[in-house]
Amino acid sequence: MGVSAFPGRDNGLLNIERLAQELCARLNPIPSQAVDDRLREVLLRLVDELGLDGALIVSPASQRSRSIAVGNALTSGRVISEFLSRPRVQSVTGQAEILLVSGPPHSTSSVLASDDHLHLWALGIRTLMIVPLSRQRFEGGAIALYSQRSNGHLDVLSLRPLTTVADAVRAALEQGQPAVPAPAVQEQDAARRPANGSDTANERQALVQMEETLVGESAAWRYVMFRLEQVAATHATVLLLGDTGTGKELVARAIHRRSARASGKFVALNCAALPATLVESELFGRERGAFTGAHSSQAGRFELAHRGTLFLDEVGDLPIELQPKLLRVLQEGQLERLGSTRTVDVDVRVIAATNRDLTEEVRQNRFRDDLYYRLNVFPITLPSLRERREDIPLLAQHLANRFARAMPKPMRPIPDSVARALQQYDWPGNIRELENVIQRAIIVSPDGVISMNDISLSSAKPATASAGTTLEEVERNHIQRMLGTTLWRIEGRRGAAELLGLKPSTLRSRLRKLGIRRGM
Repeated sequence: MGVSAFPGRDNGLLNIERLAQELCARLNPIPSQAVDDRLREVLLRLVDELGLDGALIVSPASQRSRSIAVGNALTSGRVISEFLSRPRVQSVTGQAEILLVSGPPHSTSSVLASDDHLHLWALGIRTLMIVPLSRQRFEGGAIALYSQRSNGHLDVLSLRPLTTVADAVRAALEQGQPAVPAPAVQEQDAARRPANGSDTANERQALVQMEETLVGESAAWRYVMFRLEQVAATHATVLLLGDTGTGKELVARAIHRRSARASGKFVALNCAALPATLVESELFGRERGAFTGAHSSQAGRFELAHRGTLFLDEVGDLPIELQPKLLRVLQEGQLERLGSTRTVDVDVRVIAATNRDLTEEVRQNRFRDDLYYRLNVFPITLPSLRERREDIPLLAQHLANRFARAMPKPMRPIPDSVARALQQYDWPGNIRELENVIQRAIIVSPDGVISMNDISLSSAKPATASAGTTLEEVERNHIQRMLGTTLWRIEGRRGAAELLGLKPSTLRSRLRKLGIRRGM
């Protein structure tokens, strides 16, 4: 790594000039067969020196499409290319020597239209720098550099020497341009297709990373990210708390990716999704013949996650008889498979999650206090969606982009009227409910533009009683709605009894009187 172009604000301009001179010298002259390799070296140097995540070169419209992209985030650059192809973005770019987008959407300093800036942030891009290869029009190509973090040390004035690098890149592209006419669109698409599967695998991985991007800029979400960054680099056990549907598994994956165990496996188990008889073998493994139907040995999730991370979702539903065995693994790093006396050593970081009030579960003797204290080393509480309403437009756009890519359909900005309607809804199902609403809207939208008729919030909202409904029916409907929201959790924090303002015993009495049973 070379000397940073920004060791200090005072001499930043001088170092950018020196960097630009070095890169221009690197690009002139170039053997014709080495043009793409040399351009890739230049992009890598820019990414390294400016502290960004990736870069790509957008070829001039008159030339054969080239695939020159580098970086460790969104490595294919395909998403950035699609964003830059927007006419409104191209119009803004064509009016500036250098376009720098860094800061939240709707800020007064933004050079992009608010919905374009919102779209960019929903793609997970916090900083975007565009250096046109032509001063007159965007169609002349551009160097695009981007980051998934806000880079406050960058400013247009200090970056101006990079326009000379753009001139050298344009000359290199013209030098490497074949003397045959540009191929048809179909041939260009074929030329972009990788010769082997490695680029395709990188692109898939980049898209997975983008879909798992933690989107949000509200104060509540920024505090979650602050806590996440605090604990990620350690080996501490993390307990994620919050309502169902708030994105606890995404946060767990983000902690894993930022940890020293990132090269290991991330293994997840929902403790509430399996019968108690199967949870033990899933967690700790089994030997052949351990129980009826166990025809072969099987490693458990702890062994699979060795040197990696194990995510225990809904840990509050773990059967009480298995909790001592989990406690031993957390304390000693040792376990025995079901049906075996051989001890297995494991090195696993545990991230647990629950929507239950574990302190109440401990008081009710449904959860061991020593296991609770072992899990509660570093708690992070995730806010409900209604507690971070300012993030809803960002989240909705992010989800719309994801579903549009999968279908596929054009990725369009969500209109302001739709974004306002989404913000006014209470989202009892949190992000999971928002995800379902947006997916349904993308399916029914013919052109990728979501309208008020597409989001169907009226059907997603809790039904209200119609005229003429009896008081008993109103009460029954309201109690059933609260039980559905809490997944039939009656007691504890955010349980149905608390939401209804009743004692748990009183609620159970009302359930018997009204004839309400689970599964109705």
